[in-house]
Amino acid sequence: MTSRSTVAARIRRLPWGPTLTTGAAGAIAFWVGAVFPGPAGEFPYYAPLGAVVAMSATVMGSVRKSIQSIVSIWLGSAIALAVGAVLSPSPATVALVIAVGTIVGTWSWLDDTGHWVPTAALFVLIIGTKEPVAFVSAFGGLTLIGAAIGVLMTVLFPQLPLAPLERAISDVRAEVLVQLRRLAHALRGDRPPTENEWSEHRAELAPAVQNMRAARQLVVEASRANRRREPHRNRLERQLEQAASVERVCFLVEELTQLLEEEERAENEHVGLGPELRPHTAHALLALADVVQSGDVRTVDPEVRADAQEALSALVARIHDVRVSDSPDDELFTAGSIVTTIRRCLETPRPVNAERSER
Repeated sequence: MTSRSTVAARIRRLPWGPTLTTGAAGAIAFWVGAVFPGPAGEFPYYAPLGAVVAMSATVMGSVRKSIQSIVSIWLGSAIALAVGAVLSPSPATVALVIAVGTIVGTWSWLDDTGHWVPTAALFVLIIGTKEPVAFVSAFGGLTLIGAAIGVLMTVLFPQLPLAPLERAISDVRAEVLVQLRRLAHALRGDRPPTENEWSEHRAELAPAVQNMRAARQLVVEASRANRRREPHRNRLERQLEQAASVERVCFLVEELTQLLEEEERAENEHVGLGPELRPHTAHALLALADVVQSGDVRTVDPEVRADAQEALSALVARIHDVRVSDSPDDELFTAGSIVTTIRRCLETPRPVNAERSER
């Protein structure tokens, strides 16, 4: 049963929208290429090629990729025409156009479409030997038409990848929860963890955060010139708020982790918290984890937040007791930094409108 649900989930996550749109664009482009008058009609398969290379998850990305691809193809064709006008096709000629095309393809403006420069040069040199001008016209022209069809399909059926961003946010939140609970577990012992033990308690937050940033950037780009933006505006804004909030909490938790690893270590002569403050700190961290888990920037459970504030207040009260007992200053410095970081985390999951009103 579990395997079936996993397979079903993976099937649902497949990019069905872009797949269908790309397939439809390729089919339409092939039909247009087949009925195109003149010699170009003999090469209808170049039109769907243009449609495929033009497809992108964003409207602006599709336009940019189309222009870059067409320029790459035309540059490669020009290289082949120039070399073919002087030299006949041979292994040496093939090596030459590929070498020149590869160098030209490294032009940074072409981005990842630069590989089309040597590819197009090779096509024109080998296939278009008999009628190079006619072939280049068909190759470049039909590819351009196919790219225009691809852009049009992207405009008519744009993608707004909100689901991937939602999953990425959930992944980051899950990693933050793991980190907070590991820190709390480490502080519940009779002694502070060693350096090696702390390394075992560190979660890998960076990959999840990078994935979320990429998903967020894709959504922002996809929302430009996208007719689906308005119907999904509220969901889009909520997800962007969630991403910003979770990333900030993640950054603060990483700071907190580094502080504990450096100050509350068994190898230190004086630890940052000590047995008087470790249990209360662990309780505050678990309460913060409950806040992170309870909701996003608009749906955090008020009771869970109140419990976290109460746990933080208990930690502050305990720090006051320790101060009265004349504990070393480094204990108080570390404890104060932890309180400040936890407080900043608790203040982060708030509606953006509320924050603006306070300013």
